[in-house]
Amino acid sequence: MPEIRLQHLTKIYPNNTQAVDDVSFIIEDGEYLSLIGPSGCGKTTTLRLIAGTILPTSGKIYFDNKEIEKLSIQDRHIGFVFQHFALFPNLTVWENIAYGPTMRGKKRKEIEHLVEESLKAVQLTERAYNFPRELSAPEMQKASLARVLASESKILLLDEPLGALDQKIREEFQHFLRNLVKAKQLTAIHVTHDQSEALSISDRVVVMNKGKLIQIGSAEDVIFHPNHIFSSFFVGESDFINCIIVDDKEKYAKLKVGKSIVTAHNSGLARGTRAVLAVRREFLKISSELGKAKNTIKGVIVEDKFLGLFRRVQVKLENQQIVEVKIHSKDPVRYAPNQSVELVIEPELTRTFPFPKEGIKTALEM
Repeated sequence: MPEIRLQHLTKIYPNNTQAVDDVSFIIEDGEYLSLIGPSGCGKTTTLRLIAGTILPTSGKIYFDNKEIEKLSIQDRHIGFVFQHFALFPNLTVWENIAYGPTMRGKKRKEIEHLVEESLKAVQLTERAYNFPRELSAPEMQKASLARVLASESKILLLDEPLGALDQKIREEFQHFLRNLVKAKQLTAIHVTHDQSEALSISDRVVVMNKGKLIQIGSAEDVIFHPNHIFSSFFVGESDFINCIIVDDKEKYAKLKVGKSIVTAHNSGLARGTRAVLAVRREFLKISSELGKAKNTIKGVIVEDKFLGLFRRVQVKLENQQIVEVKIHSKDPVRYAPNQSVELVIEPELTRTFPFPKEGIKTALEM
């Protein structure tokens, strides 16, 4: 299995659109890595650059320390799985899977072995002689995967591979896909718009925006330790509270929000620095017993809205910012408009970022 290394990869299209902007990272042998980000962030272009369907404007791509930008698609030995199944409608499942090895001049017995092993791997043996029109959507995607396995590719590129599946089936198929990749010792690069999909099946996740790599790390890193304000914004839901650093000497920094002083993540910002306190909405708590909770910011209720399993409670803080707290709908406490409350901050569940020079709104644009 090859290690894949992208080094200062840049792609500028003829219309001067910079789709990928100086991106560098390594995909380890046998790793399942997902690329996520808003539409137009560069994730699909990055996948296409690795595949060789387009060439970089600058930068290098290495497979096991060998430059491969000039290699043809065929010579890269990559398998593709797309949202649309791309099966030959006039061929049976068996014939679809056998097509690749046949075109490569494999002998009959070897072709039969590859097809049978691939069908077994995707649990589709009993459908070998059905045509694509006779398959369900998950079965068609399994057939697409089997065709890739029969190609003996060690690198699997997946572009929204589960996008055509219903949500419940999709969730089941995610883990089938990961288990298959691991069992076959493949290296997989998966592009998806579905954050939960990426976070649940990937060894690491790449967050991209505007062609740039924002963060790369495990699901836990991206959720609990975002290293950039955009990661905190894009993955899940967070509120961003304007603050000033008033003490930076302890494990947790002291921040001033309006007239309130709270302790939060110490990112090393110096005293007096204008900053942004980021907290995921499900990590925030509200106390209606004024003065009893610790580490709080004063505020008043704007709205308590029921939305199925969760309620969304909007609180206007004393600095006039409005934040939104996600509370389980079974929580017995209900809040009335203009009710005085305190927003409870748990220091270990916060992140602190420098206040963006361009402003928060611009920094979070997609």
